[in-house]
Amino acid sequence: MSALSLAAVPGDLLLEIAANLDCRADVYSLCMTNNRFFATVSSVLYTSVTLNSAEQCSTTLNMLRKRPDIARHVRELTVKPGQPSSSDNQFNDSEKASSAVRDVAMSRVLDALVKFTWDFDDLPVYDDMWFALRVCCGQLRYVGTSLGTRVPNLHSHLFDFVDLQGFSLYLKRAFFESHLDIFSDEQRPTSKRFWNMLMNKCPNLQELVIDGVSPFPVDARPLSYARWPKLRRLVLGDVAVDWLPGDALTAPDAKSPFIEFLEAHPNLQSLGLSRSNISHARLATMAPDTVKLRSFTGTLEQLQSIPHMHKYLDSVAFREPMRTRDVTALAVASLLQKLTSLTKLKISFMLHSMYDSGNLLRSLIASCPNLTHLELACGHKPSFQLELFAKTIRGFSKLRVLHLTVVKYPGDESLVAGATRIAMTNPRIQHFSLAFLPPASPFGFPFPVLTFLPLPYRSRDSGSFTLTCDKHGLPQTLRGFERRRLLWPFGLGQTYQTKRYINDLRPAGSPGRRKTGLKGVLELLTESSAAGEEMRMMVFCALMVLLAVWGCCATNRGRSEDQMHLLTMSR
Repeated sequence: MSALSLAAVPGDLLLEIAANLDCRADVYSLCMTNNRFFATVSSVLYTSVTLNSAEQCSTTLNMLRKRPDIARHVRELTVKPGQPSSSDNQFNDSEKASSAVRDVAMSRVLDALVKFTWDFDDLPVYDDMWFALRVCCGQLRYVGTSLGTRVPNLHSHLFDFVDLQGFSLYLKRAFFESHLDIFSDEQRPTSKRFWNMLMNKCPNLQELVIDGVSPFPVDARPLSYARWPKLRRLVLGDVAVDWLPGDALTAPDAKSPFIEFLEAHPNLQSLGLSRSNISHARLATMAPDTVKLRSFTGTLEQLQSIPHMHKYLDSVAFREPMRTRDVTALAVASLLQKLTSLTKLKISFMLHSMYDSGNLLRSLIASCPNLTHLELACGHKPSFQLELFAKTIRGFSKLRVLHLTVVKYPGDESLVAGATRIAMTNPRIQHFSLAFLPPASPFGFPFPVLTFLPLPYRSRDSGSFTLTCDKHGLPQTLRGFERRRLLWPFGLGQTYQTKRYINDLRPAGSPGRRKTGLKGVLELLTESSAAGEEMRMMVFCALMVLLAVWGCCATNRGRSEDQMHLLTMSR
């Protein structure tokens, strides 16, 4: 398509092209083509904005404040001020980011904002940021925040939101260490305002997330008495909500308030639980067919305790890794085989020794033949070679998205080589990621003294890949983005290395792949084909001829010098 004809493409076609691009960098490149393209495609580029540092927050939000034509496309905004290295830096980053959010909200340019998430180790410094978002963003219906050492005060504007459709609360490690009873003590003003906002001011709540990881769960029993008729998604981390009073614990048919809560929400389709929420024995007391879940996240025992929901589930994620000493692959496969509608699976194994991956993969293929999304992780010990894995997963005939995390097998291929093998063997998988975890002992040696050496070591190598096929379905190009993390000893932090590339997967000699000039000659010399062998033979013969000519010239020159020397001596 020529530049003239591309410039005349209708706007709806440009939006369709932008929606089908693989990454945001390509969408940005399309926007930068000309002013008309930017005005049209910017709605796709800025629909969801994620800011990963305080500097990025300040720069980007200041730009949005000055460009209402761009800001009006922002529907989701996620603010991540960064990874704090000290309390002073944490305060400064939070202050800068919350100030930028407050200013852009007060300018009333985010009139299309529907979802806002604050993702940091603590609350924003400026609490009036919530006031600006509530008053100036009329379409805001989803709010998310994180809690750390500081908790909202009694007059916090965070509790003033009304008629929210979604609310998420991410509890950080510092919160679990200091405020375990903040949600359970109904006499505390902060707890009262929090539950009053969710239960009374947001009757149409559709999604609730209270997530966090800790060995000591926070008590949030008032949740069991809430009722939201439109609730569709509930995710609970290490939060204790299951409770029975007094003698009711011994009653055989007793139901805890949380079970009554689940039965009172028949529209619930996605449920995420942890071991801290409810035991599998209590979960089994739920009445059949009161809730028809489509997605479930939890433990193996919790999934086993709700057999009446197995026929409805199409997405399952196991929250905890399964230790091969306690649970065998056949036991997991026998449970998954009962999930006849399963299309998405997230599962991880903790291996105590090098494991035969063939049996593991074959059991998963036999029990889940309709999988389209698979997220598989095997940690602690090497599990399988990528060549064997690439060949075995051909049994997943409907698989389209793959996320694989393993400990690298000794002597196995690199990320790009493994990704190329997976793409060549399974061209139907268009998007996949691959990550290498470090072994149980740093550097691969069982000597803990080596961890104190002042040298960095790789803690994780990961890459995301996108495969492009031709019209015949054959692999054509593989676009990769690799990220390597190096951990420094003595608490010196970590560094990242990134790399982007595009590899041509077409066979040697394919039309369009052959390079011209010096690059073409060098590529032909390195080929393993018959043409490459002939080219190398021709170059070898040419070198032999050049050496012979050089030898003759050197011999004749030596004779001439000897004759001149004899002539000089005779005179």
